[in-house]
Amino acid sequence: MEVAPGRSRPVEEEVITEENVYDRPDETMAFFPGQVLRDGYVSTVLLIAICVLSYVSPAPLTHPANLATHTYVPRPEWFFFFYEQMLMFFPGYALISFGAVIVPLLFIILLFALPWLDRTPSYSLTKRPFAIVVGFLIIATIILNMLLGISRVMNFPGAGG
Repeated sequence: MEVAPGRSRPVEEEVITEENVYDRPDETMAFFPGQVLRDGYVSTVLLIAICVLSYVSPAPLTHPANLATHTYVPRPEWFFFFYEQMLMFFPGYALISFGAVIVPLLFIILLFALPWLDRTPSYSLTKRPFAIVVGFLIIATIILNMLLGISRVMNFPGAGG
């Protein structure tokens, strides 16, 4: 195509395909409908798998609950043991709301605020002592409370397993 002097060629628009999408990382493929359909397919397969598994291996049902019993000891599921153990540190009705709401909320706020509290640009763990100490303390608190809760539940009289 001949171009007159002083004039530039018209810009040809490049079509992004799956083969050349990685050639220019600043341009991407459209999210809709391709990715939405792929997500829908995977979600449908997972839903069918869960339905088949629940039909093949149903949840075990035991005898109806006896409301007149005095020997039943209610226990939380294993993933709430740390939370229940933490409530043991706040006895009485006055402190139960503090231990149930305020303390976990402070943990969550601390974890969300950690990126703003530790503004170190480095990714090295040795150069970020504040973030490492805070993260370790939170994880250690959860694990310690979990172990204390498990030992308390297992050693409780009549807690048959």
